[in-house]
Amino acid sequence: MTIKFSVAAFAEAAKAIRNIPGGSRNIEILDHARMEVARKKLTLTMSDLDIEACATIPCEGASIVAAIPRAVLEFFISRDGSGDDAGTLDFADDMKTVVARHGKGRLTMPILPGADFFLIGAGAQDWSMAIRANELVELLRTCVSAMDETRHFIQGVLLHVAVGEDGASALRTAATDGHRVHTVGVEAPELTGGFAERQEGHQGITIPDRTVKELIRIFDGDESEVTLSGAKGIVTVEGEAIRVTSKLIDAAFADYARLLQAPGAFRISVAAKALDAAIGRLLVLPRKDGKGKAETARPIRMTPVDGGLKLEIKGNDADAEDLIDCEVEGSGDPIVVNCRYIRDALAAAGGTKVTFAPIEGNAIGVRMLPDNDRSSFLLMQMRF
Repeated sequence: MTIKFSVAAFAEAAKAIRNIPGGSRNIEILDHARMEVARKKLTLTMSDLDIEACATIPCEGASIVAAIPRAVLEFFISRDGSGDDAGTLDFADDMKTVVARHGKGRLTMPILPGADFFLIGAGAQDWSMAIRANELVELLRTCVSAMDETRHFIQGVLLHVAVGEDGASALRTAATDGHRVHTVGVEAPELTGGFAERQEGHQGITIPDRTVKELIRIFDGDESEVTLSGAKGIVTVEGEAIRVTSKLIDAAFADYARLLQAPGAFRISVAAKALDAAIGRLLVLPRKDGKGKAETARPIRMTPVDGGLKLEIKGNDADAEDLIDCEVEGSGDPIVVNCRYIRDALAAAGGTKVTFAPIEGNAIGVRMLPDNDRSSFLLMQMRF
């Protein structure tokens, strides 16, 4: 039984899904890709039992379902672009082995029954909406660096529909690790069905951190329209040739909106690139913790002075400072925040200018406002 296809198309599909199993490869079936051929289409699926990705390409051959080893995917990935584009998979009559061929290359491997492969599935959906893939990636990428690494209920990105003061609906994402909040929104797409109803304290849906990273990787640079849909405990993102299905975090996300209080009158505005470059220059000053490891969560103090904004950072037995241009409204104490959090927020925000504004009546929180109305950030102050 022979299946014919384009090696370039097969390699592209294999690259999209091969990282999905992650650390689950010690389970034999999860080190395989489920391959289904039907109606002149070949669909490859890989899973870690929490995330599942399927990629589809055209092919020629009879209908078949089998679980082929990862090595078969790597065989065609490694040979992509070398010689003829035609590739084949020859399955033995007893469906116990497969022979992969391309040009003069051949790989013979044992296979497993396709029925052994567990599918999360993309069954009936309770809600769905259409959105550009690049918009979805922007929503997720803006928040990815603020995801918590340990606490399950905030170990991901919240996706929900919010109604603003003007009555307009926005599709928003948010992430927090308790020390910062990243949030961004776009105009809400037309929604079919009931999206993320509030139940037992749930607000929207929380997409796990690993799923967020895989969605960014798979759909980065894609400007086509995808369908975002879900059912209880499951979310699916489906494009023309690829579908990603993931389990959701079954816990109530933190009420991040309560933290985003109104900024006060004291504000410092700076050029984003100039600030990022200045922080980079200051970080040449080394600082180690008690175990001799380089510290990553280092405070930086920002003080408006005559001539600009003075930036200060400390080492173990030294210090450094730099001066950049700024605009200041009102007056207040110096702002001290984690320099890595600033750089993460600057990278997520984009744009040319940002404004730092301590919260009115609660200066421990500092709002970072980019020169766009789509994203917003909160950074907690530190001791210097």
